[in-house]
Amino acid sequence: MNKYPAGAVTNEQSVFIQVKVTKDTPLSSLQLILKEDFTQKIHVLHPSLSKIEADGTLYTFEISKLDTGLYFYYFEVRSEIGMYFLSNNKFQAVPTLYFDEVNCWQLTVYDKEFHTPNWFKGGIMYQIFPDRFKKSNKYKAPIARNEEVRIKHSDWNDNPDSGITHENYKAQDFFLGNLKGIEEELEHFKKLNVNCIYLNPIMESPDNHRYSTADYFNVDPYLGTNDDFKELCELFKKHGIHIILDGVFSHTGDDSIYFNKQGHYESNGAFNSINSPYYSWFNFMHYPDTYHSWWGFSNLPTVNKLNKSYMDFINNPSDGVLPFWQHLGISGWRLDVADEFPDEFLDELRTTVKKTDSEALIIGEVWEDATTKVAYDRRRKYFLGEQLDSVMNYPWKNAIIEFMKTKDASALKYALEEIIDHYPKPALEVLMNLLDSHDTERILTSLGFNNTEDVPLHERPTLELSGDMLEDAIRKLKVASFIQFTIPGVPSIYYGDEIGMQGFRDPYNRKTFDKTKMNQEIFEHYLSLTKFRNDYKEEFKGDFKVIYCQDGCLIYQRESLICAVNINNHSHFVEGLHGKQLFSSTPTRNHPKGLIIPSVGFAVYKIKK
Repeated sequence: MNKYPAGAVTNEQSVFIQVKVTKDTPLSSLQLILKEDFTQKIHVLHPSLSKIEADGTLYTFEISKLDTGLYFYYFEVRSEIGMYFLSNNKFQAVPTLYFDEVNCWQLTVYDKEFHTPNWFKGGIMYQIFPDRFKKSNKYKAPIARNEEVRIKHSDWNDNPDSGITHENYKAQDFFLGNLKGIEEELEHFKKLNVNCIYLNPIMESPDNHRYSTADYFNVDPYLGTNDDFKELCELFKKHGIHIILDGVFSHTGDDSIYFNKQGHYESNGAFNSINSPYYSWFNFMHYPDTYHSWWGFSNLPTVNKLNKSYMDFINNPSDGVLPFWQHLGISGWRLDVADEFPDEFLDELRTTVKKTDSEALIIGEVWEDATTKVAYDRRRKYFLGEQLDSVMNYPWKNAIIEFMKTKDASALKYALEEIIDHYPKPALEVLMNLLDSHDTERILTSLGFNNTEDVPLHERPTLELSGDMLEDAIRKLKVASFIQFTIPGVPSIYYGDEIGMQGFRDPYNRKTFDKTKMNQEIFEHYLSLTKFRNDYKEEFKGDFKVIYCQDGCLIYQRESLICAVNINNHSHFVEGLHGKQLFSSTPTRNHPKGLIIPSVGFAVYKIKK
C-alpha cells in the first residue's frame, strides 16, 4: 500500500492511495472503508483508477479534501473464498461490525494555517531544574514568605531529601540555585550550540520543584526578581538563546495567594472563605477540608479550568498570566500535564500566546502519541492546528532506550515511522526530543541498569555506575544521543547529562550540577555532537527516510546525509551504500563496495543528491 502525500495532510489536500492485487488473488471487489474519528461517520470508497501490470492490478483510491480531524481506514476485499480485510499490509477475517478490531491505518488532517516557530527548527534545547543548576554569589536570597517550611542545604554536593510520600508530598529542601547562576553559564550554553533553554517552574512556590504555584506574577525569591529574569531573557536573546517557561495551570499550591490554606498570604483565599474571589476556581466536596487535588496530593488543589474567572486570569490577552511573562521576554511555554486541560482552555491559550507573539512556542507534556491520545473520554485535538506546536516526545525516548537494550532495529524503525506518519509536518519539525527529564531516570542510569525499578530504594541515593558498567553505558549513551540529534525534531539536553550526571527518578534525577565532577569523555562527545548538528541544521530540517534495517543496525537519510547506527558488538557492513564520512564515533576505512558501521557506534556520510 502506498499513500501520496505521505504522512499527515492539510485540509486542503487530496490523498491518493494505491493498492496492488496480485494475479493469483481471486478478487471480485475492493473498497476502502474510512471512518471519521470525531463523528464516527463511515465512508465507503471505490477505486477511481485501475491499471493492469505484469504482476497484478494497481488500484488507486482518491480521498478528496477532508475536514480537520483524525481518520482511520482499511480495505475490504471480496473474493470467491469470502470477505477479508487488508489493514497494515495484513489480511484478516474480521466482520465490518467490529471496526475497532481491525488494525487500521491512520490519516491525520490538520489545518492548512498550522504554523510552528521557525526559530526553534533545527535548534538545540537545554532543560534546567533551577534550584539545582548553579548558585551565584551575586544574588542573596531574601527571607521567603514561607521561610519556616523551607530547608536550606549548606553543602551544594548534598543529596536531595528523599523523604517523599504520596500522602504528604513535600519537596522543600532547597540548594538555592538562582537566575544569576544560570546567567553565569552563558558560555557553557554557547559551547553546546544551544538556542533554547526550557526552565522548570520559576514562579513563587514553597517547593523546590515549584509546581505548587503560590504567585503567578512573581519569580520565587530564592531564584531572583522579575527584573533579574527580564535581564536574563534579554541577555540570552542577544546571543541567540530563547527562554521558555514551564506553565503550571492545572493546579495551584495550597500555600498560595489563591488557596491560602497555610495562612502565609494576606489574601482571602478559597480555603479561607466561600466569599473569596478564588472560591469558584476550586472544587470542594466538604468545605474547607476536602477538595479535589492533583493525583490526591492535598498541597496541589486542582482548578476548574473552564471557570470564566480562572480562564480570564490565565488567558486574558491584556493582563493575563500568559502575556505577562511573554512581555518579560520568554519565547514560549511548556505546558505541565497538558492532557488535563479541556480543548476550550487550550484553544484560548493558543490564541492568547500567538496574539502576544506569533512565533512563541507551545510544548505540551504528553507522554503518548499526541494524535491518538484520549483523555477524559475524548480524543484530543493537540495537533490539528489550534492548540499545541509540539510535545515532549516520550514515545521516541522509550523506543531509543529499548533499542539500546534489545538491539531490535525493526522496533525502533516502526516507532520512528509511526510518529512520522501520524504527526503534521509543522509539529514534527519542532518535537522536543528527549532522553530523560526531571520526571524520569537520567539517561546514563537508564542505559546502565537493566531495570532501574529493581534497584532497592535505599540504594538509590548514592548508587552510581562505575568501571565496565559505566564504560558500556557511555558507549550506549553516545549512540542514543546521536539518534536523538539526527531524527526529526529538536534534541533536548537535560542539565548535567552533558557532563555525565547519573540518578534514579525523583529526587535523584534532580541533583546539583557541578562541572568539577565532569566526565570529560562525555562532555567532548556532546561538544562534537552539538557542533555537527548546528553545522548541518538545514539538513536536519528535511525529510526522514529509513534506507536500511537489520539486526542492531539502522540507517536513515536526512536530505544529503546518511546517518547510521549500530548497536552490535561487531562492525556492520552494508553493501551498495556510499558516501564521504563526515562524523563518526570511530572513524572507519572506506570500502569500495559499501559502508562499514562501527560497533556500538554511529557514522554520518555525505552523498551527492
